[in-house]
Amino acid sequence: MAKNRLGTKAVLGVVLFLAIAVGVVLPIVKASDTTQLSQTINGGTLAADTKDASRNTVASPSFSMGAATLSFDCQTTSGTIGSNSQRIYVNNPGVANAGWTLTIAATSGASTLWQNGGSTQNYDFNDTTTSGCADGADADSKAGRMTIDASAGTLIADCASCSTSNITKGSSSAFDQGVTDSITILNAAAGSDDVGRWYLTGVNVDQTVPAEQAADSYTVNLTVTVTAS
Repeated sequence: MAKNRLGTKAVLGVVLFLAIAVGVVLPIVKASDTTQLSQTINGGTLAADTKDASRNTVASPSFSMGAATLSFDCQTTSGTIGSNSQRIYVNNPGVANAGWTLTIAATSGASTLWQNGGSTQNYDFNDTTTSGCADGADADSKAGRMTIDASAGTLIADCASCSTSNITKGSSSAFDQGVTDSITILNAAAGSDDVGRWYLTGVNVDQTVPAEQAADSYTVNLTVTVTAS
């Protein structure tokens, strides 16, 4: 009988030892439950675009000048670039920290003309001779001058964390071939927000139409460009 009791005690001792060993291993297993995720958010690209009030890109933005009547005298028509449905946007996702400049220029360059549908009638947009009423020294023999004035426009910061501080609207300026081929409409200084989204509306446009310009419908294409400082 004594022999049997010793044998039982020996077995119990082994079982107790195993239980202790298992108790040491369990915390190591629990520590491996943690999984680390990582994600990178890239800055993106400095960009200018025309968007509607829902921030959808407008595929073919267009703005109309006031109608004129054929006149034997030089005359001026007026219009506006930038409306609530066609906003001029600038997006800076933290890539132009020293500031940026938004300019406007003729899409096809300084030799561009206002053209009718068949390109049989035209006039200039960048001849400053007698305020655009007469042809100057350029090669096209056409009169006409366009003036852009962004100072009358409205600039809105379109994000929760940005403002319009240190962003100035351009002053009235006329295109002058070979001298002023692009006009600044917004200038963001280094102190402006590095991350922001803004839009501009209500930029005034005046166009001098030369005397006896043929009655027709005319168009000219302009492009806005944003450049980091």
